[in-house]
Amino acid sequence: MKKLSKKLPGGLFLLLVCSDMGAKQYIEDTFTPGAEKETIIDGLVLRKVYNKGFLLNTLEDQPKLVKAASAAAGLGVAAYDVWLCLRPGHRVKKLGMIFLSAGALSNIYDRLARGKVIDYIGVKCRSKKISRLTANLADVYAVIGGVLAGIGL
Repeated sequence: MKKLSKKLPGGLFLLLVCSDMGAKQYIEDTFTPGAEKETIIDGLVLRKVYNKGFLLNTLEDQPKLVKAASAAAGLGVAAYDVWLCLRPGHRVKKLGMIFLSAGALSNIYDRLARGKVIDYIGVKCRSKKISRLTANLADVYAVIGGVLAGIGL
């Protein structure tokens, strides 16, 4: 059983990264910007939106800064992951960091390789501000990971 638990973190990390990157490629190949498709979950839609900046396109007019800051943050997360993995225990925090790191890697890859992040998950509701927001699985992973890592203090 111990061998299985040692393989789980790497396998989960790989599954999370690949699922988001696969979804991004599917959206990139099959959607035109602005087109929406309803999903089987009421109120949830798929759409293709490019984000050239940080959250809500912040600093989209500074692509070099966005790329450099993303790479630096990714290196910081990776260094923390290595340090955390060397410590015994802290299982909830480690699980959180698997999610957070997977989300970070997928979005950083997009920023560095494509120059933009592909967002594709939207919500339709009465609020136009909320309905305009679009995210991706990597964003969801990062939020889940942040919560779990915070709980695992």
